[in-house]
Amino acid sequence: MNSMQWQPAKVPSCALAESPRYAHGAWVWLDITGRKVFKATSLPAANPAEVQSLSLPDEIGCILPTPNPDVWVLLGRQGVYHLHQWQHVQAIAHPPYDAALHRYNDGRADPQGRIWISSLVDARKPATAALYCLEGHTAQAMVGDLIVGNGLAFSPCGQRLMLADTRQRSVWMFEFDAATGQLGERSLMHHYTQGTERPDGACMAADGSYWVAVLEGYRLDRFGPDGQLMDQVELPVAKPTMPCFGGPGLQQLMVTSAMPDSQFPNRACYENSSVIVANTTIRGFPEAFANLN
Repeated sequence: MNSMQWQPAKVPSCALAESPRYAHGAWVWLDITGRKVFKATSLPAANPAEVQSLSLPDEIGCILPTPNPDVWVLLGRQGVYHLHQWQHVQAIAHPPYDAALHRYNDGRADPQGRIWISSLVDARKPATAALYCLEGHTAQAMVGDLIVGNGLAFSPCGQRLMLADTRQRSVWMFEFDAATGQLGERSLMHHYTQGTERPDGACMAADGSYWVAVLEGYRLDRFGPDGQLMDQVELPVAKPTMPCFGGPGLQQLMVTSAMPDSQFPNRACYENSSVIVANTTIRGFPEAFANLN
């Protein structure tokens, strides 16, 4: 795994690149603090002129595809939005939290199309963030006592849900019933203790392995279906925020990142890279479509 040949994507640099997705034959990602969304049909060889971008009216932390390629779901500080035809952003639901103190951060649709989305606390204390499940325009808190909810992913079998908290430096595994959307027993999968490294966004591969970005750790950690650490994938970027499988056969791996700093610089030739891509022998698990009417 450490022999992956990473390439910087020829796309605009982002202050905080996040929430990469591959759906309907396109790569999509966000710049949360820059309030922009980007789309490209191929990476890393995209012509910068062919990368579409759109300014957003809110700090959007998460973007999700729907069955309609012309409609995407955006989740941000002020709630939930529809993005229509890459032109119009329509607010459709208010958030269940105090938006002066929190925002939606990381989410994913489950096999039934329900949206699961975590929030974060701006001040990073106290632990008043949560993991919510959205059905229609109703958000129900499912897991509380979070600070920076992250790393959400569902196993291919639909029987497990993975959730991280970046500030609490932990990743948990829940038993999950995809038919009913009910969470079962929670177990600690991994707790990070080295330096300042901590878990951020994540994705799932078809083999049931869970891939999580290690912020300020220069790597992805790959956990097996049993929750045991299988491998560590070195990266040329210091602050990876989320991986995503896509491209032909879902065998390209895209990783977004936050901007480096003097303490945690990117490697040479990747100094300002916020999106990197590598071909893999691993096949990704297709993104589920969100159903939010």
